[in-house]
Amino acid sequence: MAVNHGPEDVTWWNGVPEVVATGSPFEIGFAHGRQIPQRIAQCMKNYEKLFLETAGADWSESKARAATYLPALEQNEPDLVEEMRGIAAGAGVDFLDILALNLRSEISLTNYSDGCTSITTATPDASQVYLAQNWDWVGEAGTSTAFFDILKTGKPRVRMMGEAGIVAKFGINEAGVAVCMNAIRCGTVSKSQLPVHLAMRRVLESSSFDEAFEMLTKKGLASCVNLMIADRSGKIAAIECTPRGLAPIFPEPGTYTTFHTNHLWSPDIPQGIRDHPSKNSFTRLERIKALSEGEVGSVAKIRSWLSDEEGTPVSICRSTPPGARGIERMETLSTIIIDVTALEATVSFGKPSLSPPVRTLSL
Repeated sequence: MAVNHGPEDVTWWNGVPEVVATGSPFEIGFAHGRQIPQRIAQCMKNYEKLFLETAGADWSESKARAATYLPALEQNEPDLVEEMRGIAAGAGVDFLDILALNLRSEISLTNYSDGCTSITTATPDASQVYLAQNWDWVGEAGTSTAFFDILKTGKPRVRMMGEAGIVAKFGINEAGVAVCMNAIRCGTVSKSQLPVHLAMRRVLESSSFDEAFEMLTKKGLASCVNLMIADRSGKIAAIECTPRGLAPIFPEPGTYTTFHTNHLWSPDIPQGIRDHPSKNSFTRLERIKALSEGEVGSVAKIRSWLSDEEGTPVSICRSTPPGARGIERMETLSTIIIDVTALEATVSFGKPSLSPPVRTLSL
């Protein structure tokens, strides 16, 4: 039986708590909910506002929309449903509150995209592999972030940075598989396939890039997203995932880097999929390409690329544009740089250009 830690046992770093959870899916969820209930309540408050702004859905409507995905989830992902039930029980909230948080991409980002820039790179001999991104989102989301250290029975240990109440975000597992993501604004959804944040958790339960890719191919994604995946062997790709299939973008021949922002750019996008990106997605992609071209990656170099403010406020390191409303208020909230080879992730909050303190998560 897992040990049930409460809020009094949680360690904090610069105002951000870390959930430590082991055991069965329900035990992991219960520990998550019980350790950071106030943070989960704040996350619900944030998304209540966001869903209204982006999807015209108040909280009860958002929960009703989330519930339409439940029959397929109970059939195909019962352990993750059980974990979400555990989060709700631990935090003392309704299960559909937690389900709505975990379906934030399907509810909100089918209408809007956020503004993340990501990159994955390896040395020519694959002795060093990195995966990194700036997480650009609305400022209030910074009030509901958390670290996670999860050991689910029969699965690799996972270290992540994410949002309270949500089962996955950016991270790495002890098998050396890492994941980041870029939102894609696209109206195509499928309620029988795997929602974005649950898909990220499934990637982090995989033992290799190939296993993760096979899982995504088989399960399919409920909405459009780009998942950046890397493993210790040096396999890296930006994988544009849609409800109609995957379109991976591997490094071009003779190069060892690939990147992504918030538009679909694979030549192999499945028919009938159309995205609606902001213009700055294209300029950020060209900029990260230019900064990294011909360079051999390192944590310090990647941090400098992600600190770039050319084209501000809608630069790689993003600021809130003056007078911005709704979703356009987004800014760079966090930077995560994963040294996949060393099984380490460094995380900072706020704009990397301001040299904020950095926390290292190790496995």
